[in-house]
Amino acid sequence: MLTPPLLLLLPLLSALVAAAIDAPKTCSPKQFACRDQITCISKGWRCDGERDCPDGSDEAPEICPQSKTQRCQPNEHNCLGTELCVPMSRLCNGVQDCMDGSDEGPHCRELRGNCSRLGCQHHCVPTLDGPTCYCNSSFQLQADGKTCKDFDECSVYGTCSQLCTNTDGSFICGCVEGYLLQPDNRSCKAKNEPVDRPPVLLIANSQNILATYLSGAQVSTITPTSTRQTTAMDFSYANETVCWVHVGDNAAQTQLKCARMPGLKGFVDEHTINISLSLHRRSRKGAQENEVTQHG
Repeated sequence: MLTPPLLLLLPLLSALVAAAIDAPKTCSPKQFACRDQITCISKGWRCDGERDCPDGSDEAPEICPQSKTQRCQPNEHNCLGTELCVPMSRLCNGVQDCMDGSDEGPHCRELRGNCSRLGCQHHCVPTLDGPTCYCNSSFQLQADGKTCKDFDECSVYGTCSQLCTNTDGSFICGCVEGYLLQPDNRSCKAKNEPVDRPPVLLIANSQNILATYLSGAQVSTITPTSTRQTTAMDFSYANETVCWVHVGDNAAQTQLKCARMPGLKGFVDEHTINISLSLHRRSRKGAQENEVTQHG
């Protein structure tokens, strides 16, 4: 039960906590303070066409008079006052894509004849701003507003999940060793060899190393091996061997242990590699070098 003096302090403590929560956050000189007075973002993210502040204040018109509300990809049209990007090929096709209908309207009929006089290398479409040239997929409109040049899709984050090679008018995704390109020709998935054996995860905690399937279910055929405060673990696929650092009460009792897992069916041939002597020698060498530096 609270004593009277503590009861008197409760309102004061509550007020201090509330003030601490509501107090404006101070951002560093390299950060931009959002209007919510809580969020700090990198100054490099301000006026980049993407909302990074929860309230969108980093893209506000008063601080970004020249920026667009949304940065669309080449050959895309930004619907007025929104963040929606529509492919240029879908403008004036009789189907409204923008909420305000700016992609359709009388201008589609009235200005279509002007496209032939514009001299576009690839395509032309009427817009509210007049006839506009656009390019085939994987090409980008140049500064003259007419000619098209190959666009490097690999420069856009997420085009490929791993490797990306730009080609003239296209791109090719690839995967690093141990992964296979998926049917979408963009994403990669780890190889499962042999294919009839489901992938297994090795998980180390403070008590043991256990094997689970990707679903989280434990592999019933593999009995967990006992460990103590495992701080590091690695698996040699070629040797089917798992090794881990077994932490003792002191440096002299710290050990490197390994065990084979033939066919990922269990832990066998567990053995210890004594690393305490090596660590002790390295520690002594470091201390001696430090002493020489201080007295040098």
